[in-house]
Amino acid sequence: MNISRFLGSTNREALRQVRLALGPDALIVSNRRVNGGVEILATDATSAQAAASDVPQMPSSAAMPPASNARIEVMSAIGDMRGALEARMDDLMWGSHLRRIPQAATLFQTMLGFGFSTALLRAMLKRLPEGLSGKAAVQWARQELITHLPVLGSEDDLWTSGRAIALVGPTGVGKTTTIAKLAARCLRRAGPDSLVLLTTDTYRIGAHEQLKIYGRMMNVPVHVAQDVHELQAIIRQTNPGQTLLIDNVGISQRDHYIAEQAAMLAGAGRPISRLLVLNASSHGDTLDEVARSYANDGGSPPAGCIITKVDEASRMGAALDTALRYQLPIHFVSTGQKVPEDLMPAYSAELVDQALAHSNPASVLYAPTEADFAALMSLSKPSNDKDVKAGADRRRSQWLPGLLSVTGGAAGSALAMDDLQTACDFVDDDVALAQAYELWRAPAGSDGAARLAGRLRQLERVAHNAQAGEAGPLLAVHDQCPLSLQNGLRGHVRASLLLSGQGKALTTPLQQLAFSGGWVSSTGESASAAPSASDALLRQIAALSSTGSLMHVFEGGSQALWRKVNGSGVRWLAQVFGATRVFVDDGATTVGALAKTLPHQPLAAAELPVDLDTIAGVAAPDLVIWAAYCPVILPARQQAPLNLHMVSLRVLRRQDGSLIKTLYGLAKPQDGAVVSWLAACLLIRSEARSGLRQTPQMWRLLEQGRAFESEQEHAMVAIQCAMAAWNLSQGSSARMARSVAASLVGKATLPPSCWAPALLKLFALKEFMRPGP
Repeated sequence: MNISRFLGSTNREALRQVRLALGPDALIVSNRRVNGGVEILATDATSAQAAASDVPQMPSSAAMPPASNARIEVMSAIGDMRGALEARMDDLMWGSHLRRIPQAATLFQTMLGFGFSTALLRAMLKRLPEGLSGKAAVQWARQELITHLPVLGSEDDLWTSGRAIALVGPTGVGKTTTIAKLAARCLRRAGPDSLVLLTTDTYRIGAHEQLKIYGRMMNVPVHVAQDVHELQAIIRQTNPGQTLLIDNVGISQRDHYIAEQAAMLAGAGRPISRLLVLNASSHGDTLDEVARSYANDGGSPPAGCIITKVDEASRMGAALDTALRYQLPIHFVSTGQKVPEDLMPAYSAELVDQALAHSNPASVLYAPTEADFAALMSLSKPSNDKDVKAGADRRRSQWLPGLLSVTGGAAGSALAMDDLQTACDFVDDDVALAQAYELWRAPAGSDGAARLAGRLRQLERVAHNAQAGEAGPLLAVHDQCPLSLQNGLRGHVRASLLLSGQGKALTTPLQQLAFSGGWVSSTGESASAAPSASDALLRQIAALSSTGSLMHVFEGGSQALWRKVNGSGVRWLAQVFGATRVFVDDGATTVGALAKTLPHQPLAAAELPVDLDTIAGVAAPDLVIWAAYCPVILPARQQAPLNLHMVSLRVLRRQDGSLIKTLYGLAKPQDGAVVSWLAACLLIRSEARSGLRQTPQMWRLLEQGRAFESEQEHAMVAIQCAMAAWNLSQGSSARMARSVAASLVGKATLPPSCWAPALLKLFALKEFMRPGP
């Protein structure tokens, strides 16, 4: 008995396919719900009767009557009714879940905007833990997608001896170009004698000629097969150890020729692995229809997929969604037309991060907005939501005064619940605090270096996503501070801090620890002795060289160091002392002496968009900042002169004109760089040091409450929390959170000595304020 499998979005659709394929007398074997719709296994009456005739007949008083049209219609009606009831129950349970867990509704809306399907999101978000913050919920979804997204484990698994691979898919998805890219990758591994190209595309004008051009360029034979007999003949002539790449005619997912093509490949006389080519720029419903059609065309199931036209897609979510729901391991990702450069191996973390990256705001045209969701949720909000919220508020109101009284903060008694909630919301909204909070509350793990590396990559990506859409590069501030451990060890920690152009701390993707017993870096490097400060800085810059647009800012150095940094091609600025020697107009001078001769100009607030409440301990509105700018030269024997720009910064008290601070910097000449931007970089670097100086105290406070798997992990969490503490102390958006944090440590204001304990107590308050019964 031959059993066929049919997929439909509803029972009625699947049964319609059964009747069209097997006739009105088809017998239903099974009926079940699957991802994307309903699956029906059925057979026709003829094959069932033939199978029955092969079995010895049992004594029976009456023969079973054949299935009738009426029976099929009754089963169809029952199936439709059951499907409708199941769908209605799913809808009710899903709506209740969204109302019970507000983060699920927000995440649902966000993920729909990234192109993921409702079917996948429902299945995934039903497992969303309660009480997660908004950013934590996104990170949970990210990890779920990374864990379950199927990708090719290793390219070695693909290029096995004698493998035959056929690309299938609709027209215009880039199969021929992708075949050429695959051929180039195969040749690099095994040489030209290892590969044969074949095309069955005789419909499209010039299709096989295009492949022959690629074949001549790579010195690889190209064959054309018009039917299964020619295909069999070509394969018989091919060395069994050669890899065979087959390009096929593009077929619409609604064309009945899909089944004929599948039968042709199945009858080739050699096992052929089919890879489905998915166009990342296609709509999600179209991709779902393509995957469903090729998965049920009667041939061998697709062994995986290749995602093309990623460079043209506004969203990646739909393509990843399709690969995940149909369990099609992603083998490669095509990002352009260049052969073979624009074909990359698939890595789940990179693909998911690309799918979740911020897109053009205009792209929300085809996705529900937050206002749309709020309106829909309000229509079906249950009446007992207010009672649940009131009960939670009463519980918090009973315990919160005790929490504040423990801190000794009389100022805290004047705070309202709304103030506390505003402070907790700031933890979610600020990038540095949100990442520090997640690291602070994360349970200890046991996966060692891999876990640490994954978290560091996440911190780096979070910073770049936060800067998406902003003008100018991120600032990478490289600095160090001394460190003293409770066991008596003394050393220092170097860190790379990523900050926005407005001076907001974001994340720390790189740390180096140096003690008398050795030196370790979060990049995986280690040594028995710490490298010099210059060498350590060069390692930091090299480690971040592939992370996009950065402005590297550091202190001091020598001409030799600056030449090396300049030669690496990155943008940089070094804060230097006034005694640093430079040349101007063929005359030697110092930076400090040169600055005295330059006309300084005051910088208006609009020219210096730095969100700092205080500078050098003085309120920013009480200060005036003057800046000057001059090209300088650093000559050297037997080397070309090093052309740099010098910037001078003077911070004066507005009331009496007294000098508060003087800063000097040397920078690589850059197109479009203006003195105000270099001045902002110099000022941010100078003030960010106070954040890094919180690391030793934060290190000691953190080890009182948890055990770290390694000193590297301890350093990462301590430095991220130190950056968060600095953000808490600065900026107008942090004022309410700062006031609450000060109350938690019994202070009216928040002095630097209390930044670290205040931040951790604010985290504890947020943990206490998490929604729950």
